[in-house]
Amino acid sequence: MDQSQNGAVLRSYTLDGDLALANDAAVEVTVTLADERRRWCFFITPAALAACGDWVDGTRVRLHLGEQHMIVVSELTQDVIERVLRELEVSGDLERRTLPLDARRSGHRDAAG
Repeated sequence: MDQSQNGAVLRSYTLDGDLALANDAAVEVTVTLADERRRWCFFITPAALAACGDWVDGTRVRLHLGEQHMIVVSELTQDVIERVLRELEVSGDLERRTLPLDARRSGHRDAAG
């Protein structure tokens, strides 16, 4: 696939989490672009959002501040992850919806952490 939308081209990706835990936790994904840069994002379901996050003071309500690299899907499978990554690639949004891999190492964490 070319960079028809002036976006990053996906070479490969790896799942850094266990899909079996998708209803309780986020699944981080490392993306390798055609130019060898490595970036990451995470996928999470509404059920997992309800199971993690900070509490709003004085309530039993979970708080999540949306991040560009947080991708919420109603069902989390490897097929869904691949389809979403390909859609982001085609639309030119893959780079915008992922962070440099170094950002994960430097402690940038949210609902995935």
